[in-house]
Amino acid sequence: MKQQPGAFGRNVLPAAVPVLAAPTAPSGPVPAAIPAQVPAPAPGPPGTAFRTFPGTPAHVSTARRYVTQVLADPSYRHVIDDAVLLVSELASNAILHTRSGDPLGGFTVELGFPAGTVRIAVHDQGSREIPRVLHGNGEGGRGLGLVEVLAADWGITGGPAGRTVWFELTLRP
Repeated sequence: MKQQPGAFGRNVLPAAVPVLAAPTAPSGPVPAAIPAQVPAPAPGPPGTAFRTFPGTPAHVSTARRYVTQVLADPSYRHVIDDAVLLVSELASNAILHTRSGDPLGGFTVELGFPAGTVRIAVHDQGSREIPRVLHGNGEGGRGLGLVEVLAADWGITGGPAGRTVWFELTLRP
């Protein structure tokens, strides 16, 4: 795991992948339940897509569908299942363990396409807890363990005011 993400600024969206959001704003209207203080990620470079969701368990499935739509091109078929599973885990973690799950909270899912990879990040509203991989036989706490096993690379940035957990999946030639 790296503590800092790589340079997102060099991402290039393959021509066959639909861009569902302009790089400067989330796609579609932001639901009224998400107040202005929800930290959106800094606008990504061309070739990124991101969307903000209300911080409710019902919107985890909406985030999964969003990732499925962005990765609809057949060139992503071998990473889509892992991408959807990991986004589900990270979005659930954001809702359960950060202020993203507060009544007016939210989280943002961002997809980028550095050469040969898909990079996905989930931005939350932060908490005092520090995300960590749990080992042992306890219940729960396996989301970051899945990320560690399935992702080619991953990391956590930010702090109590808002964190980003990101991962990369390697594309096949």
